[in-house]
Amino acid sequence: MVCTAKVQLKEDPPTVSPPKSGDVTGTIIPAGKVAKIEAVSRLTLKTYRPASFDKASGRFRFADLPGDADYDVRVTTTDGRTIEGIDLAWIEARMLRLAALRRKQLNMPPERGESFDLDDAKAILQWVEDWKDFMEIKRVLYVNGMGKRATVLVELMRTREFHASGGKLVWRVELWYMQNEFGGWDRLANSERVLHRQRVSRDQWRKIDLQYFPELSIHVDPNGASKPLHFKLPEKGDLSRGRLADTAAQCKTVPHIYGLDTKPKGEVKGMQVHADRVKAD
Repeated sequence: MVCTAKVQLKEDPPTVSPPKSGDVTGTIIPAGKVAKIEAVSRLTLKTYRPASFDKASGRFRFADLPGDADYDVRVTTTDGRTIEGIDLAWIEARMLRLAALRRKQLNMPPERGESFDLDDAKAILQWVEDWKDFMEIKRVLYVNGMGKRATVLVELMRTREFHASGGKLVWRVELWYMQNEFGGWDRLANSERVLHRQRVSRDQWRKIDLQYFPELSIHVDPNGASKPLHFKLPEKGDLSRGRLADTAAQCKTVPHIYGLDTKPKGEVKGMQVHADRVKAD
């Protein structure tokens, strides 16, 4: 006997609706010091120009940015500095959000939470210090803890002569993503994001003036909504937030630490601990 019954195949509806585009608005002051403003996606590497910027008030608007995404606002000042946001979220933050939503839809318990404390921050800083690589200078600028995960912004340099260097040095700024597995921290393999990479002469390198501020990073949610961004340009440079012009290659600065679940009492030697949280997902 030959069975001729047909089975109708159906696709499950999507678990979430496609994200909507939205605007990012805010103010950058003093507006007179702003030579250029743009928004950057570290994921797609796309750069967006503002739909409007008021040179008197500093009000800006980026229109129709893809939703459920993060953007870093980059400002070039009239005196040649670059001040830009830094997205310290986990590399797969969107996937984590979707996974949490799916767990909720299926009535499953949420992912077990983990704490991030001062010992975790110290362990990460020690890991970076002990790490051996072609780049002989490494300097941590930011650590953002998210339980068993952490995002680290690090500056790397190779100043010593190497084959075919031609007298030039190598300078990079990267985002590293780290996980605590079985009680120890390690870097997530092949996941780093290179924000800046240059192989330049020392004279060219000395002109670099770049600072990072998490406050200049903004999230556009799946509905296209975002919080207004308001930022005052610093009058003076802060070497702990990046690289300033005419500074020594080998320099020690105190890294900025975010995400501690237990706030330490008093000052912490070797760290700038921030009470607020950044990109907690």
